[in-house]
Amino acid sequence: MTGFETVVLRVAGTAAGALVKSLLSRSPGAGLAADPAAPAPRWRRPAELGAPEIRRLTQTLASRMGPACGSLPEHERLAALDAVADAFTTLGPLTVDALLAADLDPSALAATLPPPPAGLNGAARRLYRDLVALCCAHAVEYVTTLPAFGARTDVELVRRTGELARAVDRLADRPDGAAHAFEERYARYVAQAHGRMQLFGVTTSAARQEWPLDLAYISLAVSGEQELMPGGPGTHQTSVRAEQALGTAERVLLRGPAGSGKSTLVQWLALNAARQAEGPWSACVPFVLRLRSFTSADALPLPEEFLRASGVPLTAPPGWVEELMASGRALVLVDGVDEVPQRLRTRTEAWLRSLITAFPKARYVVTTRPSAVPESWLAGLGFTAHSLLPMEREDVRAFVRHWHAAARAGGQEVDAYEAALLEAVAGRRDLGRLATNPLMCALLCALNQDRRMQLPRARKELYDAALDMLLVRRDTEREILGVEGVYLTREEQIALLQRFAYWLIRNGQVEAGRDEAVEMVAGWLDAMPQVRADAEQVFSHLLIRSGLLREPVRGSVDFVHRTFQDYLGAKAAVESRDFGVLVRNAHDDTWDDVVRMAVGHARPDERIRILRGLLKRADKVKGARNRLTLLAAACLEHAPELDAQVHKEVQARTAELLPPRSPAEAAELAKAGELVLELLPAPEGLSEAVAAAVVRTAALVGGERALPVIAGFRQDDRYDVGHEVSDSWGRFPTTEYVDAVLADASMHTAHLHIRTRKQLDAYTRLPHIRRVHLTWFGPIPPGIIGRPDLEWLVLQGNPALKDLSRLSGHLALRHLGVFDCPKLTCIDPVAELTPASLAFGYVSEGLSLAPLAGIPGLRSLVLGFEPKERRLGDIPAAEGLAKLTLWQGARGISLDGLERWSSLTSLTIAGDTQYEQLMSRQITGLTSLQIRFATRVDPMLLRPFQQLTELMLLRCELRGGLDPLLELPGLTRLRIAECAGTVDLSPLARLEHLRLELDRRTVFGGTERIPPERLTYFP
Repeated sequence: MTGFETVVLRVAGTAAGALVKSLLSRSPGAGLAADPAAPAPRWRRPAELGAPEIRRLTQTLASRMGPACGSLPEHERLAALDAVADAFTTLGPLTVDALLAADLDPSALAATLPPPPAGLNGAARRLYRDLVALCCAHAVEYVTTLPAFGARTDVELVRRTGELARAVDRLADRPDGAAHAFEERYARYVAQAHGRMQLFGVTTSAARQEWPLDLAYISLAVSGEQELMPGGPGTHQTSVRAEQALGTAERVLLRGPAGSGKSTLVQWLALNAARQAEGPWSACVPFVLRLRSFTSADALPLPEEFLRASGVPLTAPPGWVEELMASGRALVLVDGVDEVPQRLRTRTEAWLRSLITAFPKARYVVTTRPSAVPESWLAGLGFTAHSLLPMEREDVRAFVRHWHAAARAGGQEVDAYEAALLEAVAGRRDLGRLATNPLMCALLCALNQDRRMQLPRARKELYDAALDMLLVRRDTEREILGVEGVYLTREEQIALLQRFAYWLIRNGQVEAGRDEAVEMVAGWLDAMPQVRADAEQVFSHLLIRSGLLREPVRGSVDFVHRTFQDYLGAKAAVESRDFGVLVRNAHDDTWDDVVRMAVGHARPDERIRILRGLLKRADKVKGARNRLTLLAAACLEHAPELDAQVHKEVQARTAELLPPRSPAEAAELAKAGELVLELLPAPEGLSEAVAAAVVRTAALVGGERALPVIAGFRQDDRYDVGHEVSDSWGRFPTTEYVDAVLADASMHTAHLHIRTRKQLDAYTRLPHIRRVHLTWFGPIPPGIIGRPDLEWLVLQGNPALKDLSRLSGHLALRHLGVFDCPKLTCIDPVAELTPASLAFGYVSEGLSLAPLAGIPGLRSLVLGFEPKERRLGDIPAAEGLAKLTLWQGARGISLDGLERWSSLTSLTIAGDTQYEQLMSRQITGLTSLQIRFATRVDPMLLRPFQQLTELMLLRCELRGGLDPLLELPGLTRLRIAECAGTVDLSPLARLEHLRLELDRRTVFGGTERIPPERLTYFP
């Protein structure tokens, strides 16, 4: 090598080194963030950002924020930083693919993160939001600097361009291009039509004002059935947020009393479907069908008539709705079965049945008042029933805040009114009893503002005040008079409105044609010569100015809410002395509130006629005794003055219905109000079911006087009773309930259900309660993680939960259940625990149960999903397993390998396949067997199970009589629920030791041969 060559090589080497050093030092990012923060040390450049990198990034960015961050106390600053880091864990590792899915848009990525936790104060919440935005920007910036980013984005760009081109080609070449375009147009219409709502009483102007549904809407709770845990037979009532519950079933019957928010929830579902918001119905196209609009029609609308029937002024392409229905993309929202006259409800059911038969893939939500149809209505069509629960204290506070936020958005100064009302609702028991649904809450908000924070006390006084505000004061105080050329006094308006209301009630209608209403007003005006206006003018005045009437569809008029119709109609009935009419119609659920309010309007002697008429008719009308007796009892709270003897008669008859024996009976009794509390029995000597029903009754009544009743059962350690004690917590002020009940409750077999941040905070005062059921969103909170003494934990309804790593070290856990957590993909940490019982339901399909191999002490296993291991023989549960429960969601698991658990004594199976597999095996050691959803159950095949003591049949179809059960010598308990056909119990009369548990949905024969003490009925 020459000297020249050496020099050249050295120069080249130096240049190459400088170039490499330059390339390594520079950051070829996209420039989305100034001075990009490094989420990892320079020597380590991970291809994805996990929890450690995000936490480092959060701390780095927080340190740069200066006064915005430094002004916070240290513990609040750290809480905000932890919350940001925890929020990102809900997304999993941030990879190039994950950020491409967000279109490399930091704001789109931030929108996928949860809001600030409720425990942060205002400044900490602002810091949380600022840090989230910064972290998203710097995370995207970092990913753009990775070596593989350019190649990966080139591939993504080619793919997306190809997909777009193919989509354009499809739209151009296929006739469904018009359908796609119309779908987008219809979605915009629905989002606009249902995106705003009137918030009762907010507006103080003459013009109609509407508010964004996002601002006015609050999420409410619904009840549902959940199986007893761990793995036990039967179900208990639980509560979840309405949107979550409705998203888990394709057909839902939503029940709720007047003013409970059913129609608003339907509007919310339609809005979110139209927006294609994230959720179970994001790909659906909504159709809102208000049944009250069709009562005068000859027939209910067919799919091609949905748009016209619901007042949508758009014309769809031919076959568009049917195609959506057939493909399963239609969300049919049917609102208001209770607003259909009883004579037409059979027609409604037949219409729904025909729709489902023709379009089984479509999704359906149907709403109704609870008493309008039987609880099992539509069950045969696969509908899941949920009931809207009364608003809890936190719901009421949220509603008050939303209402006043809407008022502030309209320029009103309402801070003082909001604070005063929140204090009044929390401190006044009478207001707490009234504020149980959105309508009454809105009424209280409006009256509180209108009356300068001086609220009425009784319900009748409340409605009188509302009418006074709506009909007179709000216009006269703003000098709005004679706008339509009509001058009506309060009494004249009420006289006309109550006659219209009573006409609707008598005729079983909730709306009337406008022309018909004007014609009726013309007749009534003959008795009002002082009114100088024609019928059309007067009716227009009532429609526009009263605030009580509306015209939902052109040419059709109804009351803004059924409650006002019933209140005014009751007043007209009393003034007409139609007491016989009231009593004769009292068996009809649509007359319930009319009768109650009539007792409030009536004079003392008239109340006697109504109440004694109810009791007398209760003895005459078959099947109406309990209902009419309880209605008479419910009327007592509306009677400020009543003959003592009549009061005693009603009380005595009510006492015959006590004690309650089921949740359904508890709900009926609670309608009578606080009177029931005086009649409920003490805990001593009650069966478990009766004691639980007594607690539920007291909780449904609510108020201060209910707390001592519930507290009397706090030491009852039976599961059903403890569950009701726990579930009642949400119906009372959190701290007050802790002091009166939970601070001294045993809760050794039942669990404490925690649903709110306030309840979680209060749990720190209950160190003796070590069995918890947590309904939560996001990572398992410190309040639970910090309790290593927990022995029983259920995690439910957490769509953000992906793994159970936070439970590591909880060696005291004897039972762990995880339900409704669809993103859970790993249960490895359970191998580090020592539970005797595990339960998993409605989690990610295909999740592996391999970690069960590390739990030698496992005795009970509940599965409500189809795991990776599709055969029982492949599930590595301990050989000592004694109890196995396979819910409907696990019906695809094969029973092959069941024999290896020789100690198995309790088994629950679902579906025909598992039933047939069990009958073909020699499994003779079972003492408890539950068969669910099987259509070919032959009791003859159960004879080999000679050790059975308990047999439960749920939603089964029997293919033979029950005579073979006589050959099971140890059988002491038989539970039959929702079975098809008529089940003849007469062969079992000879088994004196057998206790029968029967539901009221199944048709039974031979019950007269069974002694009553051996029969227990449940809803």
